[in-house]
Amino acid sequence: MNIKLKLLATLVAAALTSACGDTKHTLTPVETPTAQEQPDGSGSTDDDHGHTEVGTEGRLVVSTFDSNVLAVLSAKDGEHLDSIGITGYPQYLYATEHHRYVMAVQRDAGMVEFVDGGVWQEDHGDHLHPYEQAPSLVEFALQGVKPTHVNAGKHNSVVFFDGDKDTAENAQVMVFNESNITNNDRDFATLDYSTYQHGAMQTVGEYLISTIRDEQSSSTLPSQIGLFHGHGDHFDQDKVFDVACPSLHGSAQSSELVAFACADGVVVIDTHDSAFTHEKIMNPVEFAEGERIGMLRGHPEKDLFIGSSRTAVYAIDPSNSSVEKIEWQASDDARLSAAYFSAEGEHVVLMDSAGVVSVFEGHTHDNEYHWELAHNITVTAADLAQMPAEHGFTMTLSQSQQVAYVTDPINQHILAIDLESGEFAHTFELDVVPKNVVWLGIAGEAHEHEH
Repeated sequence: MNIKLKLLATLVAAALTSACGDTKHTLTPVETPTAQEQPDGSGSTDDDHGHTEVGTEGRLVVSTFDSNVLAVLSAKDGEHLDSIGITGYPQYLYATEHHRYVMAVQRDAGMVEFVDGGVWQEDHGDHLHPYEQAPSLVEFALQGVKPTHVNAGKHNSVVFFDGDKDTAENAQVMVFNESNITNNDRDFATLDYSTYQHGAMQTVGEYLISTIRDEQSSSTLPSQIGLFHGHGDHFDQDKVFDVACPSLHGSAQSSELVAFACADGVVVIDTHDSAFTHEKIMNPVEFAEGERIGMLRGHPEKDLFIGSSRTAVYAIDPSNSSVEKIEWQASDDARLSAAYFSAEGEHVVLMDSAGVVSVFEGHTHDNEYHWELAHNITVTAADLAQMPAEHGFTMTLSQSQQVAYVTDPINQHILAIDLESGEFAHTFELDVVPKNVVWLGIAGEAHEHEH
């Protein structure tokens, strides 16, 4: 299906025209009911609460280069729902812990602003109740020096502010949740460092596991990991883990494990029953000189990780302390540009800078978990030399369907890829050049509507 989206050049107002045709591909949904109770009880009913439908597909928030305006689209058909102006150009877009808000990270300006995607659910005791409204900019915002690493866990979201070496401004970590954003509530915990650092962090309940940099080091990268306990508006340091992690860069969390990437290996911390024990998985001997894991990804239902170096992608299995190379290779003159677990953890989705998306399926063999290539999808047949300056292919994954959404700046498209079939399900045609994209909506696993 091709939906042609007409956005005005300013993106302040938009008009939509669509050219629809038949589609041979069907998205594979994660099982989620769709219902919303109207305030007046009107609308069609499918149970004793008087509910109407809330779409499971969610919404997409799209940025354009050097613009302070975000476009909010329907992930179902590409309909332009609204254009939201924020203070400055966001270098990064991330979703909060329950995917209701987008965190628009303006690193250069030292600000994180939040846009409500307009689709969420609340716990009503006997059921989880979905809601849908127009997207909007909210009042809640964060300010600090160089917000860079951003995480969203099970119950909260975290922003690491690097600070600045040249201006002697110190790093900070702010831990908040969607309730803080909704109510513009500043009552959340902050960790204040005594130095700058390009850090990384993960939250576990009321604890924060975060990096520590030696103030005498000439590097901006930390080399140790600390355990911090939240107390109201601040964190107290409980301990420093007795393990070296030189040139630490990158972290991730799985169901009960937290991992940090070091120059010489990966530190894995077991959080079960707040034990906070650790082990270090050293780099394999076949690593080239200077090769290291620099990016990590985890999934809340799997105690394993995906990590990447500059040239390869690896499956990291702490249960047997293994680092196994995944049979993936970037296109000629390309590099890895995105790596994610799918919503239910059944797939690992990789994309290189040439716009080739590789979908891997997981399976267990001889008590070991392996990833096998299922699909390779090329986003565009266009000459990559036509890529606009300061742009590249970017990707986000739906958390309610087995779908990846990929931007194509050359053709001004957003493409929906069915992860099960490896085929294009939709093409959303834009009148602007997309930069970054993030999915918002109700995650399938959490969207159970039982009475």
